[in-house]
Amino acid sequence: MTVKVFSQETDSLVIKGNDALMKKENVTAANYFKEYLSKNPNDTRILVALGAAYINLKNYNDALQCFDKAVTLDSTYARALSSRGACLIMLNDFTRAKQDLITAMKLDPEDVMTYNSLATLFAYQGDTATAFITYENAIAHDPKYLETYWNRGALYLNFNNYERALVDVNKAIEINPNIAKSFYFRGTLYKYLNEYDKAMADFNKAIELEPDNGEAYVRRGILYLAMGNYTKAIEDMEKGYGINPDLKEQTKDYYKEAKEKSK
Repeated sequence: MTVKVFSQETDSLVIKGNDALMKKENVTAANYFKEYLSKNPNDTRILVALGAAYINLKNYNDALQCFDKAVTLDSTYARALSSRGACLIMLNDFTRAKQDLITAMKLDPEDVMTYNSLATLFAYQGDTATAFITYENAIAHDPKYLETYWNRGALYLNFNNYERALVDVNKAIEINPNIAKSFYFRGTLYKYLNEYDKAMADFNKAIELEPDNGEAYVRRGILYLAMGNYTKAIEDMEKGYGINPDLKEQTKDYYKEAKEKSK
């Protein structure tokens, strides 16, 4: 058996890249991983990590190239296949996505990420019954994996089942009370339930946990709009757009309404 030995320098690049990825500093993470790969171009682990950073940046085509190379180098690497499947969902290539995810599941039947991605695929295809069953399977394999609760909660939200969605997001907060996404998700649910005080508390908590989270500001701005505070609505939405410009197109109608009503 050949043992691959990495230099202290390359090990440091991986550590720094993983740390940046955990902190959602995806551009920084990608730069560390690319520097590492310039010296170790066939390391499938880091190809997958670089692909994950690209997915977080919504750079799906570059992510796909990373996953393709990783799978070419090792066609039995379940995480590479699972990651490529998740990426293909984002690219609306559902047939290839399903093939990758099923293969990954056979190679590693215990990987909750694969079950979660497969459930998301079924949801995208409109097969909600199978999606819910697959989310249940994901939870059975790892009841502490937050993504499953967020995604199943979002599916409940699509059907205006706010109470069931609330159960899922509360579970996510119980597992880890330090994740901003859980709080701005729950804040959105409370807004739909017209519990504005609870919604405001959750949006404030999300911003406290992650002050550079543009979505938390935009969602709080939409809440201010519902409460009739148009000045604060505009301020929050503009703050969110400054952090994440992509949010402006998604919420432009709310922003337009706030501007019109503030006159």
